[in-house]
Amino acid sequence: MKHGALTAEVARYLTEHLEPHCFDVLYDHGEISDDSVSQVGRIASWFGTEYKSVALLAFLDIAIVSKNTGEVVVLIEIEETTDKPKVLLGDVLATLLGDRITFQGKRDLDVGYWTTLLVLAKTGKRQHDDRIIYLEDKLNQLKSSLSTNNATISRIVLRPFRNVTELQDALLKLVESEYDIK
Repeated sequence: MKHGALTAEVARYLTEHLEPHCFDVLYDHGEISDDSVSQVGRIASWFGTEYKSVALLAFLDIAIVSKNTGEVVVLIEIEETTDKPKVLLGDVLATLLGDRITFQGKRDLDVGYWTTLLVLAKTGKRQHDDRIIYLEDKLNQLKSSLSTNNATISRIVLRPFRNVTELQDALLKLVESEYDIK
């Protein structure tokens, strides 16, 4: 599978299920021929006052945004090939250390206590699940000591997944339970 193809597949699935409930699904790794130009583009965490390449810290895969408020309810990073701690830590910390999240380099995304940062890691080994839970706990503790705007994100959730179906179901379940969607 081409890099990012899983992200686009999952984003399309989420769009189908969440758009009728007043959520926009913004994502990276889409295809011009298959996806809406208004939904596809880079989702960047950055610092400072000017959006430029030297200020970029991380790119995220998916942002689920409330159409009613404009608030990002879930930011998602999908690690398609690894569950290595240094990669997961980098995903989370590079996001939290930023001052802003921007879509397509021009649309500021509103994050805060209403936002969950969800990092999903492909793993084939169940014994790695405990390590992922440990990292989630420590990152949530560490987050409270940061003073950046992105550190106001409510909580960090790290979850393993083994296949596309498990990934899609877990994401949809999380959003539906958090926002009482049926």
